[in-house]
Amino acid sequence: MKKHYWIPAAALCLVLAACQDQEEPLESAQNSEQEQQVSENDPEQEVAENEESVEQDVIGSIKSLNLSEPPQSLEELINQQSGPLGNVTLNTSDEDLKNQFLEAFGDIPALPEDASEEELDAYFSLIYQLTAYEFPDPKDISDQMRFALSGTPEADPKFQFKENYNVEIILDASGSMGAYVGDQTRMEQAKEEINRFLASVPEEANVSLRVYGHKGTGDEADKAMSCAAVEEVYERGTYDEGAFQDALNQFEPAGWTPVAGALESSAESFSDLSGEENTNLVYLVSDGIETCDGDPVAAAEAFADSNVSPIINVIGFNADSETQEQLRQVADSAGGLFTNVNNADQLREEFSQTEKILQNWQRWKLDASTDVRNQSNDASFAITRFSNTWGSSAREQWLSLYDANRILREEGKMTLEQQKELEQRADEVKALAEQGQETLKTELEDLREQGIEELEQRIEELYPDEAE
Repeated sequence: MKKHYWIPAAALCLVLAACQDQEEPLESAQNSEQEQQVSENDPEQEVAENEESVEQDVIGSIKSLNLSEPPQSLEELINQQSGPLGNVTLNTSDEDLKNQFLEAFGDIPALPEDASEEELDAYFSLIYQLTAYEFPDPKDISDQMRFALSGTPEADPKFQFKENYNVEIILDASGSMGAYVGDQTRMEQAKEEINRFLASVPEEANVSLRVYGHKGTGDEADKAMSCAAVEEVYERGTYDEGAFQDALNQFEPAGWTPVAGALESSAESFSDLSGEENTNLVYLVSDGIETCDGDPVAAAEAFADSNVSPIINVIGFNADSETQEQLRQVADSAGGLFTNVNNADQLREEFSQTEKILQNWQRWKLDASTDVRNQSNDASFAITRFSNTWGSSAREQWLSLYDANRILREEGKMTLEQQKELEQRADEVKALAEQGQETLKTELEDLREQGIEELEQRIEELYPDEAE
């Protein structure tokens, strides 16, 4: 599992403020001494000293944050985690995102017109860590392949096809799902993709939709009511377009985030659907961590260990670093998959693998002697999805870096020429990411035929976790 040391946006501001407070007495003393000597100083020398002071302010202010250098290798990209404004493509026309970025950037001094390479590097390091995206971990490929091999002879028992297939979506309807991604809210995008996905499920399968946090507000006074708001808005059964639309239209983003309560509610509803006769698939879609004092990891583990034997896959929707870590733990505790998506296209791609599995199940149901291996893509689809997600992260991160530089130039923090210099650094990271995408896809394709256990071992050798 990845181990990272990143500074959240609020922490950046606090650290910077603390550093400035600590520096004020020293700066005051230095200024006083300079004032006493001003009549003795040569004007040109004074200008040079002031410029040197500005350079020290820029470099010192940024280096005091103890930020990591931007990645220089594929391994560093793999172990990179999203920054406070990562996984959200900045847009200079989006005032909210622009203000969030400027607040996180803080009171770092503007670059001097003749900024040194060291100053430009320091500026880029800060911009990068604020906007960095998280790249998919090749270690997740083995889990993806296990899921992709559903129904094949070598599949895990819970992935074997059974007579009945039940699919449930558990959707986060807390207030944060009202945040915009492009010209739609997260909730609007999630509803559209969930509807499209469930409409594609074979008629022989049963579907259900459970939501949580859709009542009350995010205020403390509403916490109890909102945390208790877990509801199966579309009861388990075949997909009916009209009824499902009515279910989707009855709730909007509202309150708190009872992830554990939602999993416990789902487990109760599945209690009569034994894993011996049913393949039970649950998708948890969330953009936030548990805020209702529950233990979602324990809830997921208890659900997974029950007679239901569910497949519990977790999708983080534009989730920040802390949320991704908790949601990954939820998926791991249940032996399921975790994926973070940043937009509707990626959410659609996540569901598309299940669509293919359900098509294979439908064929198997018609003729249980059918060799589903011959009809499957033998898990290569998982590698394609991994590669596509990697490429999307590389592209979106690059766009964010460009927009961050443009925002800072508009704020007078740098010149146009300096903006271009920093954009060249962004281009270098993008080139590194694109080269890494090709390398990883080739390596994974070469390893695919060796089997999951051998693949896991080899990936661990190639890309070990960062040391703590």
